[in-house]
Amino acid sequence: MDDDIVRGYLWQQVIRLAFSPAGKKEQKKWLRMHSMSLKDFWETDEYPPHPKSNGTITGEFTSSNLLLDYSISDNSNFAVRLVHLSNTKDLIWTHDVDSGYFAFPIKSILSKYGKGKQLPKKGTSKHVESVLDGLIFHPRVHQHVKSPLNNHEIRIGGGIDNPFLFLFHLRYQLCPIPEKRNNEKKRLTELFTNAIKNKSKNIITPNELLMKT
Repeated sequence: MDDDIVRGYLWQQVIRLAFSPAGKKEQKKWLRMHSMSLKDFWETDEYPPHPKSNGTITGEFTSSNLLLDYSISDNSNFAVRLVHLSNTKDLIWTHDVDSGYFAFPIKSILSKYGKGKQLPKKGTSKHVESVLDGLIFHPRVHQHVKSPLNNHEIRIGGGIDNPFLFLFHLRYQLCPIPEKRNNEKKRLTELFTNAIKNKSKNIITPNELLMKT
């Protein structure tokens, strides 16, 4: 099977395994553990506040002098704002996803023409590493923040339409510790490779994804 098709199936499999919590209860649990993981992963002094829910789930966390706040209506309708914590709290940009507009239907096309039953048994780790680069570590389409964090290694993905994937992506991108970033790439490649090879694995739990770093 063509490598691009293999990676297309794995792309959807990664999102299904770890970034598709079902229902508000599971979504709040995922987001709460995401917030809790930041203290150790970023080596900060305090935990971010827990997310809140009033129909829409909202939350926030900070990195250096940046504030990121989010609001999630459902898995395909959300916004994340990046605010510079200066005297005036300047809004830098908003990553906004409107689910009512057309996007290329990769998931339905892959489902229609097969479910990956013929994926090759060899080379899974290499394919998973490439997929995770595209989803988390180095998306093809991305922006660089020049101020207040002028670090070319920070790459904010511009085409991510899943709120949990996007927040996880920011968790990695805004980590200021190169050694932690490198170790996380290795850990996640192994985690997803093993989960995909394990046919009985239904999901990767938030604890496996976020707390075992």
